[in-house]
Amino acid sequence: MAYRITQEDILSLRTDAVALSVEISLEISPFPVCQTLAAAGGEALRAAVREKRFLPVGSAVEIDRSGLGFAHVFAAAAPIWLTGKANELLTLHRTYESLFTAAAEAGCRSIALPFLSAMAYRFPQDEAVKIAFAEAEKAFPDAVFVADTPELYALSQKPYRKPKIVSYVGWYRDHAIFELDNGLFARVDIRPEIRDVTPIPYFEACYRTGNNPLQPPLPEAEIERLRRIYEEYDW
Repeated sequence: MAYRITQEDILSLRTDAVALSVEISLEISPFPVCQTLAAAGGEALRAAVREKRFLPVGSAVEIDRSGLGFAHVFAAAAPIWLTGKANELLTLHRTYESLFTAAAEAGCRSIALPFLSAMAYRFPQDEAVKIAFAEAEKAFPDAVFVADTPELYALSQKPYRKPKIVSYVGWYRDHAIFELDNGLFARVDIRPEIRDVTPIPYFEACYRTGNNPLQPPLPEAEIERLRRIYEEYDW
């Protein structure tokens, strides 16, 4: 799978397909790349999107191309960053997987699309870009990502920087929680035989309120061991 990033007009790209992001209401997302497509497709495109009622968040579907100069047009219901308790990171992975699978099944070898969710409601842009690239690498068609802003384009050109630990939050059951400098949290398995680190967007209240009183505090040496696991683990 090959992918590239551009700031060109998405309508000028010679790809088999194009994708746009839609909100839960099936309105086209208000971000520049999607609005460019909406303006070109006009009411016919908006009507074609609205016909796909009840499109679940995390899925994608082909719609009528409605005057756009592409063989295939897809709508993707990408997640927005709400409370952080809706598995937004996993849902964004699933959105790309659904989109690229639909494109491959339609016979597409290339697709142009925005960075889904990267402009929406506080979604961590570095994680959104990382997820986009990770899923594109696994998929069949060539992907051309069109950056909505110069800042997003510049971010997409930089190597992914793993978030740094800001503080140790606490632990509960089998996991310790560390707060990261990009607004996310890292959950590290405390069982010695298991090396597992998972990025999570939130933490349960018990981590802030002293954890389970039946569990003693973790020794400082153990916290440092878990910090090292985080640093060594590539998620």
